[in-house]
Amino acid sequence: MIITKPKVTLLAHTMINREAIAEHMDIQGGSTDAETLTTFAGRACYQSFHRPNKKTFHDRDYLQRTLFEQGHMSIAEHATATLYFEGVSRALTHELIRHRHLSYSQLSQRFVDEKDAAIVIPPAIRDLPGIPYAHTGIFDYTTLDEVAHDVLETVAESASETYTALVDFLTNQGLPRKQAREAARAVLPNMTETRIVVTGNLRAWHEVIERRTQPDADAEIQEVMNMAREQLATIAPALFGDSNA
Repeated sequence: MIITKPKVTLLAHTMINREAIAEHMDIQGGSTDAETLTTFAGRACYQSFHRPNKKTFHDRDYLQRTLFEQGHMSIAEHATATLYFEGVSRALTHELIRHRHLSYSQLSQRFVDEKDAAIVIPPAIRDLPGIPYAHTGIFDYTTLDEVAHDVLETVAESASETYTALVDFLTNQGLPRKQAREAARAVLPNMTETRIVVTGNLRAWHEVIERRTQPDADAEIQEVMNMAREQLATIAPALFGDSNA
């Protein structure tokens, strides 16, 4: 049984037409394309391309004030980013896709053979300390974390075997393989790994990350959204840097 861990990769993000923007506004050397476009959008509202206020002359200061102090987050909707999530559970994506302002393309369990699918151990179990476990005469574990991991792995192995048997049985009954997998996937647990491409504007990403990293959010999605923030901070540190976490 393969146990996997989450990975978040930045696939694409906004790139500006530098010549077009330069016709109206100087492009600051320390700003990313996403930050430049967001600044341009805000300044376009008031035609303040010449940066008249010394306190907001630099794009980072302007964005800090406009986005977070004044709450004008709409200008962040003009820049976008696409992330690829791997090593995440179906349980996580069931929660993630509730955010309707993001766009999704997810691994299809109808087309992809899941007999060797990896599993994702929930953080609460994965990070259990090695608490001594009282022997019962039935189990021979030494620590509680071993018990929890073994239970999940046993469930996953049983589900995988049942899935494979169902696919074989249904295809032998004459069903196309896609339809056999479609039916057999019903036995796969929520901890089955999935992969998903997600695109959104930077306001949408900021709102999702802000909500899904709160202490009451699912532990796995907290971990993964913090990884997403790290990726997005490379293209828009003014929005996703530590000061705005």
